[in-house]
This record gives sequence, C-alpha cells and structure tokens, in this order.
Amino acid sequence: MGNLSAWLLDILLLAPGILWALTIHETSHGLAAYALGDPTAKRAGRLSLNPLRHLDPVGTLMLFVARIGWAKPVPIDPRNFRNPVRDIFLTSAAGPVSNFVNGAVLGGILAFFLWSAPAPFVEGWPTWYKLTYALLFNAMFISFALGVFNLIPVPPLDGSNILWAILPEGPRRRFGAWIVRAGRYIGLGILIIFAADFILGIPIFNILFQIIVMPPVMLFTWLSTGHGIGELWGYYIAVTAV
Repeated sequence: MGNLSAWLLDILLLAPGILWALTIHETSHGLAAYALGDPTAKRAGRLSLNPLRHLDPVGTLMLFVARIGWAKPVPIDPRNFRNPVRDIFLTSAAGPVSNFVNGAVLGGILAFFLWSAPAPFVEGWPTWYKLTYALLFNAMFISFALGVFNLIPVPPLDGSNILWAILPEGPRRRFGAWIVRAGRYIGLGILIIFAADFILGIPIFNILFQIIVMPPVMLFTWLSTGHGIGELWGYYIAVTAV
C-alpha cells in the first residue's frame, strides 16, 4: 500500500510539470512557424496553452506507466516559409528555448522559495509549502530536461532539424537523406530500449539520460537557483516521504 501511495503521489507531482513543459514546447513551435509565415499550426488549433490540444494518446499513457510522456508534434509546412532553411532552424529551436526560459523562471521562483522558507528547514515546512516545493522542483527539472533532450540531433527530435539547418549545403543534403532513411528505424529502437528497461531490467535509457541530458540540466539548475541538483533532490525526497 505504501508503494502504491508513493507512486500515486509521484505521478500527481510530476504530471503538471510534464503537461506544462510539453504544452509550451509545442505551442512555441507553432507560434514561431506562424510568425515566419506558416499558418498550418494555427489552422489545426495548435496555438493554444490547453494541454488537451497537444496530448498524444500513447504519450499520455506512457506518462502514467513510465513517467515519460510526449505530445503530438505541431504540424508545419516549410513550403510556407520565406527562407526555409533559416525558418526551419528558428521554428525547431523555439521549442527547446521555451523550455529553457520556463525552467529559468521556475528556478528563480524556487530559489526565492528556499530563501524565504520557514525554519527548521524542511521539517518545519507546512504541508502546502512542501507540496509547492515539490511541484516547482519537478516542473523546473522537467522543463530543462525536455529542452536538452530535444536538442539531441536524432530524428524526430528538434536537434536533427537544427543540425540540418546549420550544416553547409552538401552535408545538409546528405544528413537530410539520412534522416529520411533512419526515421523509420529510430522509433523501433526507442521501443527496444524501453522494453529492455522495463521488461528485462536493463537501464539503457537511464544510463543514456545520465550521460547526455543530466550534465546540462545540472548546470542550468545551478545557474537558475544557486543550488546543486543533489541538494534540491535531497529536499524533494524529504518533502515527499510517504
């Protein structure tokens, strides 16, 4: 019963941050594309901060099963761009940038929250204070992690389009052709990684996450809060103890 309570609490504290980070990420893609001349996302009703407009059924299910979720990609038609290469870069970068800005704002709020926290530290916090801290910490961490993760230059992540746009013309064509060929296999590879993790107990995803995503997230967390991620995580464990 204790494990179930802890799992439910974890989901309730994670879900708002995940939904918000995914929503601003996809909305920012759509707003950038619209500003650059492509109305496709607007016509699809995706210029919205309503999470229901961005949820993917499988991604939502994975949110509760694996605590990792994703949203429906915002539809974009590069034929509407005035300068396709530049505008694809700007549209693709808008999502991760929005996550970094959001994470920095939340980090600043979290730093103020800790500065003004009542004593004794953690033990003396009222329940609403502990709950607020946990929600803020999760939302900040998720936003930074989503931004960094999407910069990995592998399709369908934003980093692949960003890298494609900044490459010289010849390498850009070759990389674009690779994206088309590799795209169909990458989804299968991700499923295999999740299967190895959750069925066989081989933590491939966690290892890759720790190596690739965590170092930038640790830096961004320290810059925005003035506290190390280990210290903040320790407070999170303390305030969420069931």
